Amino acid sequence: MNRLPIYNIVLGEAVGIQVMSLVEYPAVESNFLAFDKQQEMKFAVNDEEHIVFGCALRADFPIYRCDKSGEYYVVFNKGVIKELYEKFLTENLMNNVNLNHDKDTSGVYLIQSFIKDTEKGINPIGFEDCADGSWFCAYKVTNEEVWKEIKQGKFNGFSIEGYFDLNLEKPATTDLIDEILNNI
Repeated sequence: MNRLPIYNIVLGEAVGIQVMSLVEYPAVESNFLAFDKQQEMKFAVNDEEHIVFGCALRADFPIYRCDKSGEYYVVFNKGVIKELYEKFLTENLMNNVNLNHDKDTSGVYLIQSFIKDTEKGINPIGFEDCADGSWFCAYKVTNEEVWKEIKQGKFNGFSIEGYFDLNLEKPATTDLIDEILNNI
């Protein structure tokens, strides 16, 4: 049986997240939620708060990629996520936001960011399927056009954009992907 290779994202000199993108189909397969003014999580959008919350990077989750080098999966482990998250914040890139990895936008600002850690009680409701070490963000949307598109379902989650090094984790003949996908 032919399996796709799995690569771990590893840290190198030029590695880092440059932009947070609002996308229709997040690669981490976790849509964001919108908050109403009482801060209750809902799948509906409320015009008063204009906040979206969700998973930006999912720890130990295989993300399918297809480019000029072929088809493969990439995985961000929780240690790499923590370092990328800290670098993104310390370099003040948190308000670099675009739409579908294409169009730069304004009026979308980071208001909350954290790493899931159930031992410390940091465990967002509604995201139980995301492993410890996953990175979560909340963005305030003051751009009325972007908010309108979120309400219309044009943007459903976050996707990171940056430069990453790859390290082959498992040979192409492993059953790891089947095991992970069967448990989703």
